[in-house]
Amino acid sequence: MERKLLRLFVRLIKIFLKNKEHVHIALAGGKTPMPFYRILSLERLPWERLYFYLTDERFVPLNSPQSNYKNIRENLGAKAKIIYVNTELPLRDACVDYSQKLPQSLDVCLLGVGEDGHTASLFPNSPCLAITPKVCTSIAPDGTQRVSLSYQYLNSSCVVIF
Repeated sequence: MERKLLRLFVRLIKIFLKNKEHVHIALAGGKTPMPFYRILSLERLPWERLYFYLTDERFVPLNSPQSNYKNIRENLGAKAKIIYVNTELPLRDACVDYSQKLPQSLDVCLLGVGEDGHTASLFPNSPCLAITPKVCTSIAPDGTQRVSLSYQYLNSSCVVIF
C-alpha cells in the first residue's frame, strides 16, 4: 500500500512541477504516515521546490515526542522544507503566524483518519469544523490544545488524499 501511495504522490508532485515553480503539500501527523515519509525521503525529487505544511500540530514544544513537526522532520529528513506552527508563541499568535505562512491554497493534501473519525485536528462535533479562516484551534479529547488547518482550507486543496 505504501508503495502505491508513493507512486501516486510522486506522480502528483511531478505533474504540479511541470506547471509551477513550487509545490505546496500538507502532511498528516500521527504515527501512521511516518513509514511513508521515510520512503518518500529516499525519492529523487527537487526538494528545493517543495514546501511541506502540517495539517495540524499539538501545542507542545517542537522537540517534544508528541510534536508532529519533530516526527515528520525526523522521517522526511533535513532536505525537506517544512513550514511549522511556532509553538513558542502564545496559541492565538501561533495561529496567526502559521496562517500568514500558508499559500492561498495547497496543491496536495495527505490526510489520515483517527479512531474517533477526526482528520487533522478536526474532531467530531468540533466548532472548528465551521471555521472559515485557514487555521483554527481545537482541543483533543485528551485535553491537548491543537492548531489545525480548517476544513474549508483543506478542502480547497487541488488534490486531497486519504
